[in-house]
Amino acid sequence: MKTRFYLPRQYLLIILLVASFSNTLKSQSRFTVSGFVYEKGSRESMPGVNIYVPGTTIGTVSNSYGFYSLTLPAAEQEIIFSFVGYQVRSFQVLLDKNIELNVELDPSIELEEIEVRADMPKQSSRSSQMSVMEIPLKQIKSIPALLGEKDVLKVIQLMPGVQKGSEGTSGFYVRGGGPDQNLIILDDATVYNAYHLFGFFSLFNGDAIKSLELTKGGFPARYGGRLSSVLEIVMKDGNKEKISGEAGIGILSSRLVLEGPIVKGKSSFLVSGRRTYYDILARPFMPSDFKLGLFFYDLTAKANWEINSKNRVYLSGYFGKDKFSGREKDGKDIFEAGLFWDNATATIRWNSVLNHNIFSNLSLIFSNYRFKIYEFEKYEGDSFELSYRSGIRDFGFKYDFSWQPLSMLTVRYGVSSVWHSFNPSAVVVKDDYIDEYMSEVQTINTAESGVYVEGESKISV
Repeated sequence: MKTRFYLPRQYLLIILLVASFSNTLKSQSRFTVSGFVYEKGSRESMPGVNIYVPGTTIGTVSNSYGFYSLTLPAAEQEIIFSFVGYQVRSFQVLLDKNIELNVELDPSIELEEIEVRADMPKQSSRSSQMSVMEIPLKQIKSIPALLGEKDVLKVIQLMPGVQKGSEGTSGFYVRGGGPDQNLIILDDATVYNAYHLFGFFSLFNGDAIKSLELTKGGFPARYGGRLSSVLEIVMKDGNKEKISGEAGIGILSSRLVLEGPIVKGKSSFLVSGRRTYYDILARPFMPSDFKLGLFFYDLTAKANWEINSKNRVYLSGYFGKDKFSGREKDGKDIFEAGLFWDNATATIRWNSVLNHNIFSNLSLIFSNYRFKIYEFEKYEGDSFELSYRSGIRDFGFKYDFSWQPLSMLTVRYGVSSVWHSFNPSAVVVKDDYIDEYMSEVQTINTAESGVYVEGESKISV
């Protein structure tokens, strides 16, 4: 005797729907390939590298630390990594789980047949963020030198919507705004005076810079508010494989860049210095009792440690000074007058890959700017000094997150806080009868804090 079981039609329909839905979910499973992109031979992280799947509109770009994340359907995928001046690399990846893929790109050195081509610029209508321009470093290295110096801010003046200031100066005006309305950031730290020699040279040594990005409008929320533009400058990390250097001697200044590994393949350093020698060249033409102080110098340093595959620490700093003074000595009598200004920044950053598609960066930031005009006299044993001072000092932190749930969608969010200390003006008098007299100093302390969320969606056209 055979026993048969019959299922009601409604149950059979439910089973078929569940099976169909399960197959659909399986066919629509998505996984993420993520990692860092480095330059082969130096292991310098590479921002702005294009990562895409050929024949599709799916792709992404590595961030300022070289990290990328690309979410794709579960299947065997071909992924291409390309960057101008480097050999293109292609990988076949079987995506049945989340994969970590670190890539090294080799600079192109092979000479093939000559082809004349024109690269189509990135159109604003196709960009998810308008008015953003990335300045390639090869353009910086190809600009004419002024008195032996290749000025990175001179390249900015050549961009559409940007107007240069006085002839020969490095100041720039964006869409009618003033030079003081531009936010200039060096490794997350604000630079309040980005010029040497009253604007003829910028603070930045082009040999130590990795990337520049100029935003002329529609500023991302992470930058806060600004009237004209945001210029973000990222310094090189330093060569993790070998010690190397570069030097330059100009008519009125010299520069030196030295980089190399601290622990090979894991950590590196970079030191860059520059100084003018106007005062040294002018010394033979000056009277023996007169000393001319006419120079500027700057020093840049950076170190980084790769703790593990998901955590990195960066320490970077800058210090620069301009001084213009004259000192005359007659026996024991001295007269000196002049002015100087200096900039100092320091940043500690911790990068962390929290998940295959979540990247975070914690920054502790210090920035300081000072300006001083002074006069000093010493006559028959009595001394007198009069000076005018002003400045601004910042202490702050920011914690940024970048989440890429889909290949066409990036969500950025974070918090920041900065403590500003302004000293608009102060007059200081010193002599032998008054130890020190300081005019009523108006020191203004303010705190600026914020939380932001921004989204970037790439729509295929």
